[in-house]
Amino acid sequence: MELTLGPLLFEWKKADLLDFYERAGDMDVDRVYLGEVVCAKKLSPGLDGIEKALKTLEASGKKVTLSSLAIVSNDQELDLTRSLCAMHSSIEANDISVLNIVDASVKEVFAGPHITSYNGPSVEFLKGVGVRRVTFPVELSRASMAHIIKETGVSSEVFVHGKAPLAFSWRCYTSRHHGLSKTDCCHHCTLYPDGMELKTMDDEPVFSVNGTSVLSSSVYTLIESVEELAEMGVKAIRISPQVTGTDAVVALFRERIEGRIGPEEGMARLAELGGEFCNGWFAGKAGKDLLAKGFV
Repeated sequence: MELTLGPLLFEWKKADLLDFYERAGDMDVDRVYLGEVVCAKKLSPGLDGIEKALKTLEASGKKVTLSSLAIVSNDQELDLTRSLCAMHSSIEANDISVLNIVDASVKEVFAGPHITSYNGPSVEFLKGVGVRRVTFPVELSRASMAHIIKETGVSSEVFVHGKAPLAFSWRCYTSRHHGLSKTDCCHHCTLYPDGMELKTMDDEPVFSVNGTSVLSSSVYTLIESVEELAEMGVKAIRISPQVTGTDAVVALFRERIEGRIGPEEGMARLAELGGEFCNGWFAGKAGKDLLAKGFV
């Protein structure tokens, strides 16, 4: 089973981002996703920085796939998408329109988790237009994923660790918080490298706001379910980068894949890194819940 590093969903300062991808070359992952999923305005390293990171990662032996925006809604976003699709032969489409942009030079097209591949017919459609791998939406249950894999035989990837991306908007929540519109963006997202925490009126953390996107407050993790995912036929599992601890999380999941540590030890060591966790969607329950191994 392949271990992948998903595209960065937050805006980091350019130096920090390029340093992270330098370090990613030494992480024990098989594939790294680069690009921009959330907002065309926050492509902090620029296309030249993405190209530099791409070459560095491939030189270290990593497979690299470029990820597209989850929403392509204006000329700036369309231009960025076209530029990314022209830069490399492996593309992850996160907006269905991207499938109309890729040409014969793109040898490998994946469907990202933001394309709503919730059932067998939708996956069969994607396969029919040349998609080679589907990353399931984060809210899909394991029963649904297992059924789709069995029904379609699709090569699949599952989001297994990180703040779960829940929704995208044309408007920018972070700019609005600072009294600005998306048009007047001043890159305030760099102030919140893991997202801006949003709490309920009872002071309970519920979401992380990140530019035009909303993510879970807790870190969604399936570190206890690696064997089950492999038995289901999942071909790859994805870790979403965070500002701290990504290197350690990658190492833990590699140990889990190779069977060097069990589910309980994996979860215990993950807890030592700090943070709040959830996994409820995998069991078909509320996504914010953290359920113990063997909960079904």
